[in-house]
Amino acid sequence: MLENSIEKLIDLDIESIYLGNLSTVETDIYLPSKGKNGTAFNWQSSHEYLLSKEGKVSRPHFGAGNRQVTLTLTARNQELTKTRTYIANILEKEYPFTVEFVYPITVYTAVGKLPDLPSIVVASNNINEDVVISVEWENVKPSMVEKEEEFVVKGLVKDDVTAMAKVVVTNNENVMTPKLIMKKPVQACNIKDVILLPQSDFYYQQQRVLECLLNVDDESMLYNFRSAAGLSTKDASPMTGWDAPECKLKGHTAGHYLSALSLCYGATENEKIKAKLDYMVDELYICQQEMAKCPDKFAFGFLSGYGEEQFNLLEEYTTYPTIWGPYYTLHKIMAGLRDCYIQGENSKALGILKDIGLWVYNRLSKLTKAQRDKMWSMYIAGEFGGINEVLADLYMITNDERYITASKYFDNVKLYLPMKMKIDALGNLHANQHIPQIIGCLRQFDATGEKERFEIADTFWSFVTNNHIYSIGGTGETEMFKPAKQIARFISEKTAESCASYNMLKLTGMLYEYYPETKYMEYYETTVTNHILSSGDISAPTGGSTYFMGVNPGAQKKFNFSENTCCHGTGLENHFKYGEYIYSNSKDSLYVNLFIPSRLQSSEADIELSTEINSTNFNITVKVNSINSKILKIRKPLWAKYIDVKINGKHIEAIVNNGYFSFELQNGVIELQCTCNGYLSKCVDDEKTVSVCWGPYVLAAISEQSEFILFDINDETVGQKLIHDGNLNFVMEDCRFKPINRIDKEKYHVYVKIK
Repeated sequence: MLENSIEKLIDLDIESIYLGNLSTVETDIYLPSKGKNGTAFNWQSSHEYLLSKEGKVSRPHFGAGNRQVTLTLTARNQELTKTRTYIANILEKEYPFTVEFVYPITVYTAVGKLPDLPSIVVASNNINEDVVISVEWENVKPSMVEKEEEFVVKGLVKDDVTAMAKVVVTNNENVMTPKLIMKKPVQACNIKDVILLPQSDFYYQQQRVLECLLNVDDESMLYNFRSAAGLSTKDASPMTGWDAPECKLKGHTAGHYLSALSLCYGATENEKIKAKLDYMVDELYICQQEMAKCPDKFAFGFLSGYGEEQFNLLEEYTTYPTIWGPYYTLHKIMAGLRDCYIQGENSKALGILKDIGLWVYNRLSKLTKAQRDKMWSMYIAGEFGGINEVLADLYMITNDERYITASKYFDNVKLYLPMKMKIDALGNLHANQHIPQIIGCLRQFDATGEKERFEIADTFWSFVTNNHIYSIGGTGETEMFKPAKQIARFISEKTAESCASYNMLKLTGMLYEYYPETKYMEYYETTVTNHILSSGDISAPTGGSTYFMGVNPGAQKKFNFSENTCCHGTGLENHFKYGEYIYSNSKDSLYVNLFIPSRLQSSEADIELSTEINSTNFNITVKVNSINSKILKIRKPLWAKYIDVKINGKHIEAIVNNGYFSFELQNGVIELQCTCNGYLSKCVDDEKTVSVCWGPYVLAAISEQSEFILFDINDETVGQKLIHDGNLNFVMEDCRFKPINRIDKEKYHVYVKIK
């Protein structure tokens, strides 16, 4: 009887809760902590950064779309509890400015074919920012494209501003799709030929993740796939976090795991890792074959940790979080299988991958371009990772035109158009949703030679590295690009998503192979040293990774592993990629790009690279055992104040061409004795907000202070005031510093203020 009365009190208190109109949430919500009858209320939110458990609302950026958040109430009175869920629809922010003008565009079309006018244009607003915005074009009649000529089409955007498109009607294929004949003058050395030496933090981080991979339960990784295929899960424990059976992204970590195993085997040749890789591929093949037996549920070639429902809903333009990037998850699986084929030397993986690729082609070929454009422009729901890259890879492996056609189905006009126009309109785009798309665009250039695809990728890289980068090389705040050249304004605990740097490094390496310029390797060194190496848990072999690398005053790293986030997935891969661009080859030269202690043993050369650090120097030694008559080129580090070069112990005047020292010798020892001083990395929008650096390292001030630390330093005095003990421990004005990659649980400051 008493229990019934308490339950009634709980019900009365729950029913009395009024949260307002949850279908259009724009302001904070009052979430009561207690009911009139003494029931205690505890609230949980599915997306704390949008709606906190205290009711604080942070509306999505303009262009990100409205977002649904699940609030879960746990009501407790004495010993009884009840739960109830509420769905809140958080409205995106309104377009906050007025449109001043729209940049004109040019569209090419063939005679007799109506032009494909984009659904968006690039506009400038009243605070001088460039943004992507929707447009409605006037109709184009078939009679207007009957012969080669030019005409103008008008469109209308927000604030009744007119857009203009010049349409060029032509049958000249070179005008419509110009080609660019380019060969890669250099190629990265295979990680199978590069061994990290136990002389650096890079080596020990790699060893920690190797141990982690050896302890991963393969049966758990296969759980969702077997369940989806109707097979026994073999009493395995289900995955957790983003891969939990109830999560809509389940299966993505298994894809990362396949890539990690492949890269690990390539980097270490560990046979236990190879056995795990082969087992995973064998079992995924069984899952795919089992799905093929149910054509009413799965179309030919499909393989995932769930069915095709999310793909169906995406084609109905269902928003996140009702669905969660189904092609994103599929990309991770496909990329893992590609890596198993290339680095893991498993031919069965290619067969599985080819069938998935055909499933993608068969599905998307039934949709119109307008349908696909709308899908890919959707925030998170339409995220597809770099699936266009893997499909281009498949085309180059098989020469099957269907794969490159499918790859181009993922062209995203919202991203590509401003890049074609050389306009930085990246502000408020989801960073890691778009960087992989650019990687795929460049891979399509590898496959087709289409000029605009290279130019899109090259322009994007320049915009990101010049306008959107923190001192550690990471980009984005709360996962989003901010308007160009606004760094100091967005220093927070949610900066620099690790996945974004993973992908920026991949793009950087690909561009470097076309243009072996030191600017690419300078960015690469900064990011791999200060963000990627910093992102891994250094206290234990957990495989934990940071999602965001906070650069705010009093930041603290948070390593996730059980959540199985995207950054946990790339984190499993990152530490086996260190060997990728230490060395690269050209027809007549061997390049040393990164100063990570390692040994290169290939048909081209046998070289050992080591480093030594003392209180004033970062010294680099390259021991050449053999080099096959090639010129050895060693990148001149810009962070060195002075460089003394020796060959076999004798000082020489070294020649520098295009940022590289050049040496002609078949064997011997080259030493670069690099004298280092402290220096400042300044925010592009505020020269008084800086990071303190030494050598290749961004230093973090150790302090729990939540306000910026103020130092009386400048470019000339920082080198005098920063004192180094020789073991990467520093002091300046009684404040301790050390490289951000050596920070564990301490609270730190990446940025400080100067007078």
